[in-house]
Amino acid sequence: MKQLSFCVIFGLTFFAFSTSSQAQNTSFEVWVTQFEQEAIANGISPEIARATIDHATLDDRVIELDQKQPETTISFDAYSDHILNPKRIEQGRALLQEHAKILSEISYHYGVPSQIIVALWGIESDYGHNSGGFNVIDALTTLAYEGRRSEFFRSELMNALRIIDTDHVSTELMRGSWAGAMGQCQFMPSTYLHYAVDYDGQGIRDIWDNEADIFASIANYIVAEGWRSDLNWGREVNTKYAISSTEVGLDHQHSLAEWSHLGVVNLNGKPLLETAQQASLIQPDGPDGRSFLVYDSFRALMRWNHS
Repeated sequence: MKQLSFCVIFGLTFFAFSTSSQAQNTSFEVWVTQFEQEAIANGISPEIARATIDHATLDDRVIELDQKQPETTISFDAYSDHILNPKRIEQGRALLQEHAKILSEISYHYGVPSQIIVALWGIESDYGHNSGGFNVIDALTTLAYEGRRSEFFRSELMNALRIIDTDHVSTELMRGSWAGAMGQCQFMPSTYLHYAVDYDGQGIRDIWDNEADIFASIANYIVAEGWRSDLNWGREVNTKYAISSTEVGLDHQHSLAEWSHLGVVNLNGKPLLETAQQASLIQPDGPDGRSFLVYDSFRALMRWNHS
């Protein structure tokens, strides 16, 4: 689920009935009334709280999807074959050209390559074609009341009300995934509040329909997660001989010169540039799979979405 690994959870004061088990002993109508009172106590205008929460409904489809989350993992190669298919790559290259002017401007401003911005856009919502059709308020209310991580979603519901109250975003515009991830960059409400950008100055941070705001918000967030403008994410490499498992993983770093001495070479077999640049070696599918040397900017991508 997009964003759950990196969303900032606000430290709110929760009532005793906020957990899922307690919510099951409270009718939805009573829970909504209590949450509305809490929202007002936390600074949400009474008019917004009542107009929004009073009309929230339980979404059975959200409950179904929450309960059916897969517990298995797949290999990196299987994941990449599915996600990075030729059609998506071709479409990404076309959109990179179509939006070249605004992407170049945003890339220069934030220090994030246009290719990275478009790639994240493609991964998260298939370039806006699959950003979700759920009412975010209904989805978050459902998950806060009955979900497996009720306190997290209760916090995100409060943040969603803040967006409506302070950013004047309509509930109709706030469409997203069943888990409340919004817009074409799939930001949770807390992420939106911290990192969404009104790049064109039109008065709304529109991550649903405005490409400039979408691209700038992606760039702003990935920089906040640690993207370095002087480094790319990394590269795929080959190893001339087995590398000890104690050297593999993001917890271990060596200079490119040291990796070269350990037998790491470029994918084409040519030697690495023996510099002091620090990198980690990762092998997502183990020592028999592909190998990558990655830099600090890769860690920013992992904080964006660990999967």
